[in-house]
Amino acid sequence: MKCRDIMTKYIKMCHSGCTIKDAVQIMQDLNCGAVPVINDNLEPVGMVTDRDIALYTVLNNKKPDQNQLEEFMSKPVITCFENEDIDIAIQKMKEKKIRRIPIVNEKNKLVGIISLGDIAVVTQEQTEACEALHDISTPVSSAK
Repeated sequence: MKCRDIMTKYIKMCHSGCTIKDAVQIMQDLNCGAVPVINDNLEPVGMVTDRDIALYTVLNNKKPDQNQLEEFMSKPVITCFENEDIDIAIQKMKEKKIRRIPIVNEKNKLVGIISLGDIAVVTQEQTEACEALHDISTPVSSAK
């Protein structure tokens, strides 16, 4: 199975100069927890999650309508090509401990996104999605 077969194709994205409020509005509209950040060529340059926003704004006393995503977006972006096998996406998600992976075409233009939820609904991939979730959720270091 290829990434293009299960990716969410109709996604909204932000440019790095968009404000935190812009990203939050997209998350609310789509009921999602992450927004890809792109450049003018539609190439992914970052990712912003609801957790990133909460931590950045609260801990740094930032104003959502005045601060831009480029200040704290996660980068570099881990991506997969739309014609790659879903196993490659799963492996990258496990290795990098990420819950979503942007999908690009051969020109590196953003064409979709895959989440662990997308993988979980594909019956033959359920076990691997559970393993990925386990690996991602395991703390890197333990408190003493």
